[in-house]
Amino acid sequence: MVYNIVLVCQWGASTGMLVEKMEEAAKEKNIEAVINAYPESKLDTCVDDADIVLLAPQVRFKKNAFEEKYKATGVPFVLIDTSDYGMLNGEKVLEEALEELKKKGGK
Repeated sequence: MVYNIVLVCQWGASTGMLVEKMEEAAKEKNIEAVINAYPESKLDTCVDDADIVLLAPQVRFKKNAFEEKYKATGVPFVLIDTSDYGMLNGEKVLEEALEELKKKGGK
């Protein structure tokens, strides 16, 4: 089973470093995951294929709007902890994403 994890930030740049750390953590744990970062302007093009969308601190205030707009997809939107984001703690962010998917009855 392959997880499709989408990270969304304001411009899609800084989050790329966190994606790399998450990919390293997934590889170490033998978790198959496709992890990508996108600017919020590209959310329309990737949300349908996502298992979960993680929101960077810069866009956390848009969580409710995203959930409302994409309600029909059933994709959970989860805030990335500010400390974990700042410290590029890919392992913890990955673990929290997988836990959320389990709670939602996902993969």
